[in-house]
Amino acid sequence: MKKRILSVICLLAALAGILLAGCAGSKPAGKRAAIGIIGAMDVEVTALKEAANVTNTVTVAGMGFCEGTLGKKNVVIVKCGMGKVNAGICANTLINDFGCGQIINTGVAGSLDARINIGDIVVSTDAVQHDFDVEVLGFARGEIPYTGLYAFPADEALREAAANAVKKAAPEIRLYEGRICSGDQFISTKEQKEKIISDFGGMCCEMEGAAIAQACYLNGTPFVVIRAISDKPDETEIVDYKVFEAQAAVRCAEIVRFMVERL
Repeated sequence: MKKRILSVICLLAALAGILLAGCAGSKPAGKRAAIGIIGAMDVEVTALKEAANVTNTVTVAGMGFCEGTLGKKNVVIVKCGMGKVNAGICANTLINDFGCGQIINTGVAGSLDARINIGDIVVSTDAVQHDFDVEVLGFARGEIPYTGLYAFPADEALREAAANAVKKAAPEIRLYEGRICSGDQFISTKEQKEKIISDFGGMCCEMEGAAIAQACYLNGTPFVVIRAISDKPDETEIVDYKVFEAQAAVRCAEIVRFMVERL
């Protein structure tokens, strides 16, 4: 009897092992290796979606997450909409719902540095929220309370890959690496620009990068922000911005595609 019971136990253990192995094998291969690509507007992601082999689109929080491949890389491409809340939700969803192990933010930005002109590319070293301010409670301007942080550093390997992509895919374009400043406002005046520079320095300003950076930091996920300059807040008229926006966004997307296919 004892031998029979032992045999049954061994058989059950073997079956459990087979079932567990089968379950593990049923998980989509490489899902954790997917690369999430975020743009705020259609113009920033349309070219990437067209270049990708999109096999599935899932809507979460009103955002269409397009799953597929760029080259041989698994990607999820999504338009998050403008602003930090949209961007943070989007990045968190890519990481936790779609298994993305790396996040790239692509799009346009306004120059904060006189050297950086329309058409140039900025790759993030870190990102800050220039409109986050709880100094009255004893925190530094931009500091996220109880984290000790106000700047979230980009991943070194992704930074290098982004910079190399600019140099190889668009050698005629000037590349800068530095701080990205994000806020829920379109910076259009010299006074606004000077305030951001005074508080944080930075090379360009936009509305999503730092929120994506914070979400990635909280999830332990590598990220990089790549921005093409579409305007200079103290010089560019809104009508000019609308002209340059599409050109800059498409060029930035081309660089991201080149980068992703070679990661």
